[in-house]
Amino acid sequence: MSTCKEEKDLLTDHTPRILIVDDEPKNIKLLEAFLLRFNYEILKADNGEDALSIIGRTDVDMVLLDVMMPRMDGFEVCRRIKGSQNTRMIPVVMVTALDDTEARVKAIESGADDFITKPPNRIELQARVRSMIKVKILNNTLTSLESVLFSLANTVEAKDEYTRGHTQRVSELAVALAVKMGLSTKDINEIKIGGIIHDVGKIGVPRAILNKPGRLELEEFEIMKTHPSIGYRICLPLKKSLGMVLDIIYYHHEKLDGSGYPVGLKGEDIPVGAKVLAVADIYDALTSDRPYRKAMSKEKALEILRQEVSVGKLEQQIVEYLTEII
Repeated sequence: MSTCKEEKDLLTDHTPRILIVDDEPKNIKLLEAFLLRFNYEILKADNGEDALSIIGRTDVDMVLLDVMMPRMDGFEVCRRIKGSQNTRMIPVVMVTALDDTEARVKAIESGADDFITKPPNRIELQARVRSMIKVKILNNTLTSLESVLFSLANTVEAKDEYTRGHTQRVSELAVALAVKMGLSTKDINEIKIGGIIHDVGKIGVPRAILNKPGRLELEEFEIMKTHPSIGYRICLPLKKSLGMVLDIIYYHHEKLDGSGYPVGLKGEDIPVGAKVLAVADIYDALTSDRPYRKAMSKEKALEILRQEVSVGKLEQQIVEYLTEII
């Protein structure tokens, strides 16, 4: 079994800090006793308001949260934690005496990462806590990786004066499409990141090609077509953290009929995230100024996208969703 010291090393800056929230002091003492051997730093709150105050001013690594509390119950506390941009990545384990399906569904809907039934089993509690600490470590790592990659994406946009703001717009539009399609939260988050860094491979494309005030020659276009592969190779060492984001980077120029690049995938072989991003990417490109033309109107861009659908290059349903949301 790994030690708290190893978890501290992974968190890099502090001993794992756990907040226990329960209006019954005896319950807090029991949970604290179960975790004593791991030397975690334990914070305590006996109501939801105090818990949120602690989370707001302290770097908390996970929360053990009672459900049945006066004034503000655990479900509402969890919703507020998960509803804030600053705290939504903190793992929350609900500790509840309610052992029915309705309570579990409500816990999940409020954003809880896991739940334990009272009275808790010592071994189970320790395992859940250690698992959630690892989740927090992974989230911290991913946040750091995102910062590096986003900086790299900004560097790419600085090379290409005509595409500044493109990746952010594509990301926002792709997320709106993903939500409309009912994709999972995990898929939506990966599409969001993929939208921002999908063109990171352009860092390997000469500035003269990116900013050429005219259509590219065949040889120049072949160089431009290498950017998905370059981006994929740049991000490949982060495969474990990035997941579907790698597919978005690599396949966002594929077409349903196999005429795209870099592989020439067809139909269902193209990952859904790449299909979504392709539509958002093309739409933003058409409605933005380029070295060789002015931005098109929304109506003209949609007309071109529908033409791409009619010849079997783009997913019809995604283009229809785009029409509904813009």
